[in-house]
Formats: sequence, structure tokens, C-alpha cells
Amino acid sequence: MKAILFADRNNIELQPLTHKTCIALLPIAAKPLIDYSIELLFKGDIHEVIIIISAYANEIENYLGNGERWGMHFDYVLSREQEEPASVLARLGAKLNDHEYLIIRADILRSFRIRRFLKQAMALEGQIVATINESNTGICLLRKQIGINPWQASNLLYFSLPSTKDNTQVQHISSETSEIFSSLKIDGNLFFLDSLKAYHDTNLTVSQGNFPTFVLPVRSVHKKLQKGYCSDVPEHNEGLVGAFCRVHTQATLLQVVLSDEVIVDRNVQLKNTVVLPESYIGPGIKLQNAIVWGNLVIQVDSHTVVFADNLLLANFEKETISIQLASKINRSLGLFTCFISLPLWPLALLATLLQNPRTPLEKIKLRGNLTKRDQKGVLHSQDFIALEWATSIPLLRHLPKLFAVISGQLCMVGVSPQTPTQAEARTEAWEKVRDDAPVGLIGPSQLTLSTDAPIEERLIVEGYYARTRHVGIDILWLLRGLFTCFTKRAWLGIRMK
Repeated sequence: MKAILFADRNNIELQPLTHKTCIALLPIAAKPLIDYSIELLFKGDIHEVIIIISAYANEIENYLGNGERWGMHFDYVLSREQEEPASVLARLGAKLNDHEYLIIRADILRSFRIRRFLKQAMALEGQIVATINESNTGICLLRKQIGINPWQASNLLYFSLPSTKDNTQVQHISSETSEIFSSLKIDGNLFFLDSLKAYHDTNLTVSQGNFPTFVLPVRSVHKKLQKGYCSDVPEHNEGLVGAFCRVHTQATLLQVVLSDEVIVDRNVQLKNTVVLPESYIGPGIKLQNAIVWGNLVIQVDSHTVVFADNLLLANFEKETISIQLASKINRSLGLFTCFISLPLWPLALLATLLQNPRTPLEKIKLRGNLTKRDQKGVLHSQDFIALEWATSIPLLRHLPKLFAVISGQLCMVGVSPQTPTQAEARTEAWEKVRDDAPVGLIGPSQLTLSTDAPIEERLIVEGYYARTRHVGIDILWLLRGLFTCFTKRAWLGIRMK
């Protein structure tokens, strides 16, 4: 039997956590949520899995790989954003040539004996949905049958089933699928991560070791403390600590979950708190009933989101010296380029006055690199007003944008600037891959594509650049941009935007 694992849901109820990654990669007791589903399949002797991915697709694929470390084989299929399971499976068509498949959601945590469920389900006919305590577990056994579309029943993964009071297998007619399916009650535990509080409480519950079927990445120090590989935690603390963590001897942890690579400084007091990976908690911080990720603090009781000073709470992944240094180097490069281009400014003014004397400078609203937070604490890219000379000569027209580089709104090298309308029109996951790269004055699409190139082609080129860029690549594009200044395309507008 093969399995199809859906790891493509947005789960907006877990924002702002899902602004940084997808729910499938969020840790539960210092272990990514998707690992629990994969280990469940392994225990059921299911070794071939098709994984449906969408948002953060590359992160999931890079983390899981080909399944070799589980002794399994993974294939990946990209879904459209919030696409229904039945639609995804229908697109796969002939690739799904087995008689039956186990369909499972990756954003639900379950603890039950899967072999017992499979044995009972395979003794029954039709489509089987597993339930625990009258709740849909997000697991279906689907079979191909003549005259019936089996994939339509997969949408049951996302619907609540009619409740029953007896303990027998019950048949239902689904209004969504217009077909008969059976719900099979099984014994076990079920965790819906449908709110920040549920995510917080699930972490604490699992970390307490109440579920022997779960394999946690820690060893027991004493009855109330578990820690992972290469972690240094004083034994007076209580909770679960992941790998590569450091807890100061004067810090106090009570019923706390620390994910991997967390540093807790002196005089910190944490109680009933979940700390996500690569976070630093500075001296004297006191938190209770909270979720922490970098400088983000969520109080689960009051549903408030706070961003603290980076000296007290910090994200090792984002708030790095290298990023700050890169920003300063970029602005300095913009200032230097502006200085050496001074002889071109009178020429630009002259060309503009000859072509458009009434309005020599044009204003255009663009979306840049600087960010701001909304009332919910979510980061958004800022819009800014860029200036352009009103001339048809590309090199001269874009000279005023050097001021946007100096201010940090643009980088020297990056993806092409877009208007807010253009940016918001990109709704598909693949169209947003370019957002992993900074917005720049020059770059692959600006230097290699014609101005009338289809937007899809531009997004593909910029998406590839965003996934492969590094310092060396940016230097090459910078040198190519310098060379382009002495070519026809920069002065006649043949290819350069």
C-alpha cells in the first residue's frame, strides 16, 4: 500500500508563526510536526509516500529529502494554494495506479495503533475514514471502484463527520462528495492545531511523555527534565529541551519546551512556555503561558502578539551581523555609484528636456526592501516613491533610483522592482518564490529579458535566481551590469528595462 501525505495547508489560524514556515515544519516537542505522520506511516509498513506540498515547498523537500533516512521513498507533487485534495489527486490521474491508498493530513497530530486500524479498515468495503472520539483524524483509506470517483472522498479529510453515540462502524452519505463512506472508530489521542493556544498546549502535553508511541529526540535527565543532543541544561529545571541548547545556571524553567538551538541567559524565568528554534532569551526575561520565536512573543491567554527589543529576544537566523553588514555595503555601493555617475546627470537632464521638458522627473510607486509591521505584528514590504528621468534612454532614465539604493529601498542587485498592483497580483506559490531575493536596480531579468517579455517568463527567471543566489552570483551580475553600461541595450533600449 502507498500513502499520500498532504502537507500543503496554509493554516492561517497559526499566524504569525506560519509567516515564517508552514505548519508541517513547526516543531512539536522539538520535532517537526510532519515527522510524526511519517513515523506513523512507517509503523504501518507503508514505505512509499507521495507528499503534496505548496507553501514553503522547497523547505519541506530539503528537510525530508527522498525518505532514505526512514527507509522510505518520497515523491513530491506541487499543489495550487488551498487546492482541494480531490482536485490534486485527479490531476495525478494515471500516476495513481494502485487499488488503494492511505490518505493522511500532515497538520494533525495523532497517537494510535495504525496497524490495527489498517487491519480493520481493509476488512471493510468502500472508503474508510478514521475517527477518534467522534472527530475526523484526517486519515482515509480510499479504494478505486468501478463507476465511482474515489478521489472525491479525499475531501472528507477537511470536513467534520456526523457524530454517533455507539462504537460501531457507521455509514454516511456525504453532501460534499455525494457518495457513501464509512467512519471507523479507533482508540487513541488526537490534537487539532487549529489555534495558537492549541499549538502551545499540544507542545506541553507531548513533552510530558504521556504518549509512549511518540519517539522524541531527547533523553531523560530526571523525571521532570529531558534534553537533546549537545544541550547544556542545569538539572534544577523542568521541561523538554531540544538539541544544541544552552541554559544559564541562574535561569529557571518550569514546564517549558525549548526547540533546537535556543540560548537562555541568566536570571530568565520561563513557565508553561514554548520557545521555537534559533531563539535567544536575554537576561532577566520573565514569561508565562507564551510562545516565543526570535523577538516575537505570543501570550496565548490574551491572544496578544508583542515584538521585543532584539537585545532581549532575538532570532539567530534573521538578526545576524552578516545581514546588517550586507545592508551597509549595499548602501555604500549605491553612494559610490551615484558619485561616479555624476558626469551622466547633466546628460540625463539634457536628454529629458529635449523629450519631455514639462515634466522632466516622473514618479512611480514601487514595493521595496524595507519592511514594517501591521497592527497584528505581521511584516510587510513597504511601498516607496521612486524617481525616473523622463527619457527613453534606459541607463539615464534609472539614474535617480540610485537614491533608493542609498536609502535601502533597493539593492544594487536583485529582482526587478514591481508596483504594489503587480506584487499583489502574484497569488500562486511559485509566483512568490522571487520574494526570497531582494528587490534590486539590476539583475537577471533586467539585464537579459526584453521589456515585452511575458510576466511568467520574468517570474521564472527571478525565481531561479532567488533559489540559487549567493555573494558570488551577485558580484557576477554586478559586473555584467557594469559591462552593459557600454552596450547598445543601455543606450538604445534594445533589451534593458
